[in-house]
Amino acid sequence: MSTFSAELKPATQADGSAVDSGYISTLYLRNKGTEVEGHSSDVVWFHEFEGTSITKIRRAPALKDAEQGSCVLLHIIVSRKLLPITTLSGDEFLVAWWQIVTCHRTLWKAGVRHRDVSPSNFMGYPLDGQFISVLNDFDLSSTKRYGPRGFERTGTVPFMSLHLLMPKAIVGEVEHVYYHDAESFIWVLTWICLRYEGGKLLRKGRPLDEWLTVDAMRCYEKKMAFLGMLRRIRPTRSHRGNFTVAKDCLAMIIKLIDPSTSVPGDDEEVFQTWLQNHVRKLEGD
Repeated sequence: MSTFSAELKPATQADGSAVDSGYISTLYLRNKGTEVEGHSSDVVWFHEFEGTSITKIRRAPALKDAEQGSCVLLHIIVSRKLLPITTLSGDEFLVAWWQIVTCHRTLWKAGVRHRDVSPSNFMGYPLDGQFISVLNDFDLSSTKRYGPRGFERTGTVPFMSLHLLMPKAIVGEVEHVYYHDAESFIWVLTWICLRYEGGKLLRKGRPLDEWLTVDAMRCYEKKMAFLGMLRRIRPTRSHRGNFTVAKDCLAMIIKLIDPSTSVPGDDEEVFQTWLQNHVRKLEGD
């Protein structure tokens, strides 16, 4: 079986700090046949603006945590034109969603942390009559070796794990681990099943809009309320089958809410029990 390998070259700033800048341009996917091949952005052109570290911006007002966290740089990246997977419905959409799940899993095992699992980053392109999905936008990403320690709270609030929306996570006391991203994939699946019909965003009666306008704690409360009335939730017609998968996945999140339930420690177990076991029918396609 082919394996995934990546070459990650940290850039060195004027202050001597090594950061994972420009790894998109130096991430080489070697060996064909992996879950990543074709499902990550193809960079056509890339330019890094030197001396644009966020650390320098933090230093200006003499912030105490200026040296903490990731060091984000300004880049211009040109890649292939992509379409959102929200334009898909039925089995075609579920296959595209699953392709991104497996791509993300392979990258995670290779030490790449995307850190923003959200619908706007689920894209794709048509090829030979099929839709090839792509995990897009690595602006908030890091690597296990060169990136931040994993205690930074990054992502898009409506799709973040419940644990990352709680006070301890907000102040940086909770490490970002794989099951947080697995949960984000479930929220993304749920979101699209309820808000898109025939590949188009609903104009009226669109559920979950309020999740976009509240802070982390209020979003936590709204998501908990949503889970409490899950049996009464109805998807759009074009995503009825997909929502069956989403509900099975959401049941795993509900189990974790119980204080007596321990947080999953094994990433592969999370991948299989939270995600893979609920989409096994795809493997035979």
